[in-house]
Amino acid sequence: MFQQRENGKRPLPPAEVKGLILTLLSAAALTAALICLICDYFTSEGLSWSWIVTASLAAAWLLALPCLTARKQLLQKTLVMASILPFPLLALLAFLLETPVVFTLGACVSLIVIAGAWAIYGIFRRCRGRLWRAAGFALLVLTPAPIAITHTVARFLTPVRTDLASDLFHSGITLVLSAVCFGLDRLTRHPRGSENP
Repeated sequence: MFQQRENGKRPLPPAEVKGLILTLLSAAALTAALICLICDYFTSEGLSWSWIVTASLAAAWLLALPCLTARKQLLQKTLVMASILPFPLLALLAFLLETPVVFTLGACVSLIVIAGAWAIYGIFRRCRGRLWRAAGFALLVLTPAPIAITHTVARFLTPVRTDLASDLFHSGITLVLSAVCFGLDRLTRHPRGSENP
């Protein structure tokens, strides 16, 4: 129950606050899209780059929608939206830019990122109350992700080359941080001087 303010008025309920934010965000996105469309039309006598901006604004608005409308499972619904949005957006960008690699490369990278995000989400759900343990497993999930992304980009873009030394260096740092998190989890669960369960 919300406490009354000094002037006797109650603060807005969270649902109304979210609704107000959604209204302002929608108005700002629509205004920005219209401005871009108008500027693009009068400067180039047609519409070109403004479609890219409009599509990106629409995708950002859709991504923010679950955060401002969902009452339960907010993070899960946002992840679902983030898992769906990249593919139609990439397809549209590839069509507008007339560059098919935008979709093929972007879709492959998106799949890697989405898989990692859902894995980390599942880890933190399973390890509730043990944040250090969850962080350790999350870092283990993140260890191969940059390597997979780098090799995927190198496969689609010929000038890009993979660097094994760099991959090993970054993976080693991530593994060390993961080990530190597991160590901190053990210390918090079994402090020195306490009896083992």
